[in-house]
Amino acid sequence: MTNAELRQPGDVARELDISTSTLRRWAKEFHPYLSSAAAKPDGASGGVGAHRRYAKEDVHLLTQVKVLLDQGLTYDQVIQRLKGEGAVSTEESHHREEVYPVVASDADMDAAAAAPGLVVVADALRNINDNQQALQNSLQVNRNLLGVLIQDNFNLKEDNSKLRDRVLKLEQLTNQLRQEKETSPLTPAQQTELQSRKGCLGSSTR
Repeated sequence: MTNAELRQPGDVARELDISTSTLRRWAKEFHPYLSSAAAKPDGASGGVGAHRRYAKEDVHLLTQVKVLLDQGLTYDQVIQRLKGEGAVSTEESHHREEVYPVVASDADMDAAAAAPGLVVVADALRNINDNQQALQNSLQVNRNLLGVLIQDNFNLKEDNSKLRDRVLKLEQLTNQLRQEKETSPLTPAQQTELQSRKGCLGSSTR
């Protein structure tokens, strides 16, 4: 097959409706089932600036791969399916894990990239929950203090009421004693004693 019959990665990626990075990853994962031009850039060099080229058969196989991956199969499961359908692989397929490490799917990579963000969000939610719990505890303490203040105020009002009643009773008793003293007449003995006291104060008889 001539180079003119081989297709560029960008053309194949557009036909498969995937990114060129995904196409490159698939080429690494399923290289045993692809042509040498697709399995290794420029044959075997793989140097800087080297590009893969894809034959018609490569595009057909990668189309099958896309369908299987869209069904939720893993790379290993896709390889088993390809084997079951008679796809021809080279001996390199036995060393797939060592030569080409398993690369996660786009969804797995997105999930891995999002994991740190999820951790930050989880920590933020945990902090919010802790702050809410602390606020609830503070509100409960304030409610308890308010209850104590209300009870103390009630007790003070009750004591003040009792004290006021005692003062009123004392005033009534004082008024009663004053009235009794002003209205009660002196007995003869009290009059004699009063006269003797007057003499003691310096009164003289002529």
